[in-house]
Amino acid sequence: PGEQIIVLNNQSASVSFVVREIQTYDPGANTSAIFTSDDGKAHLNIITCEGVWDKTTKDYSKRLVIFADLINTDIPE
Repeated sequence: PGEQIIVLNNQSASVSFVVREIQTYDPGANTSAIFTSDDGKAHLNIITCEGVWDKTTKDYSKRLVIFADLINTDIPE
């Protein structure tokens, strides 16, 4: 939390986010709520794998989600 994420588009314009929260989920958990927001602001959620690799299922034991909030953009509206 507190780290900045900068996303550049193909014209090198940037959008900056600050990490608000990091959560770990089980792969079978209902995580549909991570895709919704009712605050009217822009967010970036990064979902990746974490935990132990299972050779049988070819999957990791956990999902890591990084929640970030928009702090700055230099992309013209």
